[in-house]
Amino acid sequence: MKSGSISRYEWIAALAIALLVTALLQLPYALGYALAQPGTEYTGLLINVEDGSYLSAIGQGIEGAWLYLIPFTTEAHAPAFIQVFYLALGHAARALNLSATAMWHLARVIADLVLFIVLYGFIARFLESPSQRRVAYALAIFSAGYAFWRFPFDPPTVWEALPMELRVPEAHIFYSALTYPHFALGIALMLATFWLLLRVLNEEPTRAQILAAFGAGIGNLLIGIVFPFLMYLMIAVTGAYFVFLMWQRRRILWRALVGLGIVFAIPAPLFAYYQLVLMTNPVFQHWNAQATTLSPHPIHFGLTYLPLLICAALAWRSSTRVDESRRRLFAFLWIWISVVAILLYVPITQQRRFVEGVQVPLAILAALGLCEVALPRLARTRVFIALSQRPNYSAAGLQRLVIVGIIALASLASFYLWLSSVVLLGVVQPYPLFRPTAELQAMDWLPANTAPSDAILSSYWSGSFIPARAGKRVFVGQRYETIRFDEKRAAAERFFDAATDDASRVALLREYRVAYVFWGQAERELGAFDPERAAYLQRVFANDQARVYRVRLP
Repeated sequence: MKSGSISRYEWIAALAIALLVTALLQLPYALGYALAQPGTEYTGLLINVEDGSYLSAIGQGIEGAWLYLIPFTTEAHAPAFIQVFYLALGHAARALNLSATAMWHLARVIADLVLFIVLYGFIARFLESPSQRRVAYALAIFSAGYAFWRFPFDPPTVWEALPMELRVPEAHIFYSALTYPHFALGIALMLATFWLLLRVLNEEPTRAQILAAFGAGIGNLLIGIVFPFLMYLMIAVTGAYFVFLMWQRRRILWRALVGLGIVFAIPAPLFAYYQLVLMTNPVFQHWNAQATTLSPHPIHFGLTYLPLLICAALAWRSSTRVDESRRRLFAFLWIWISVVAILLYVPITQQRRFVEGVQVPLAILAALGLCEVALPRLARTRVFIALSQRPNYSAAGLQRLVIVGIIALASLASFYLWLSSVVLLGVVQPYPLFRPTAELQAMDWLPANTAPSDAILSSYWSGSFIPARAGKRVFVGQRYETIRFDEKRAAAERFFDAATDDASRVALLREYRVAYVFWGQAERELGAFDPERAAYLQRVFANDQARVYRVRLP
């Protein structure tokens, strides 16, 4: 079978796997809704209460906005054409008469299906054998590694001590698909755009090359809307591969260069706008500066991709002993991996984002190394030959068993992640992923009874969800989008501490023009402060779990 040619049977099998995996990924969420304890409600989130930021953006889209206003900070600022993917989901939700949470889950399902289908098509571009494609498909979707260890050189924080497989969704496709629709769709767009870029760079006939260039340009534009940071990866990988092709052919590839001009000219205005916002809008500047996702020690990446790296290393010779066109294709995969390895440690605040999607080239090369190098060598061993000659055994059957075993071992971390998600949402059901219904009723009271510009003071835990639930501005609630997050979180905690004097509380409320104070479970846990005794707070809503107070300063 020619590289890139996919039979109808293959597509049916790939679609069946995509549907099955997508259904499995929804099970933890379904259990959260179905098994929520009486008096509590599942929020629809899985790993991070701050993911309410995405629900908030969808909510703004439902209200008709195309410009995002950060609701997690009290500083006045102009909204911007940012978070457009989630704003667009809000417009779709309004058309479909869906809530923000329902739209969030629908987007996850669709993004996962798109990712898995595009993934198989991308794999087929590099591997001719359907059996090798299936191996690469399974490794790309399920494999994770063994970065379970905490080393002496790791930062001494609880978050950094967690296994990489459990705290870096972008490192693995399974985790990305389990959590965020913009991760899954971003990877799918990246693969589709790379597929088109390969046609541009490998000197297709002029008409096809131009069409591919426009398609890749639109793909880059969509990447800029869905997951803008991936654009830096697209530029770096494409540039490195283009330089490699010119070095290999010892000439300037003018047609390809013109095609690349089209590819990157199409998204250029959007990224120029992003840069303008970051230069002129101080609040978005702070957001960008606080959005720090640094890479862990390199040994963690080595461990998390260990199964793929071992098998991919075996493919080095095989990937260079093929015809010229396929050798260029495999070179693209090696260049992608190499560029990521470098970018993960460039001196910027969002290093870790560059790992998004790198599992795909690793899985393709790992399948090649496993099927064309490891298995033939294994088949020549005395033990294998002896086993294959036993009754009811065959060489082909033993090889399939070995492949299944390797995929299973490589997928243990993903299985653990899925199982722990099932237990977390189906059994443990922790606060604040699950919140008291009465507390949510207090949040639901806010939209109809407060002004759009009113700011709410609460704990970090409540503030992380009030914008998602009620669409209201909060004093603190999201570590990236709250300006001076650490300072404000500490100030909110002092506010609810009984040891804090009223003069300090009044000064805080006045400085940030806070209009209401929210008092629920998380606020009670911060201290014994009783808002009922504060003359500057007037109770305007109350039930057995939560209260809302209007600020009345002297």
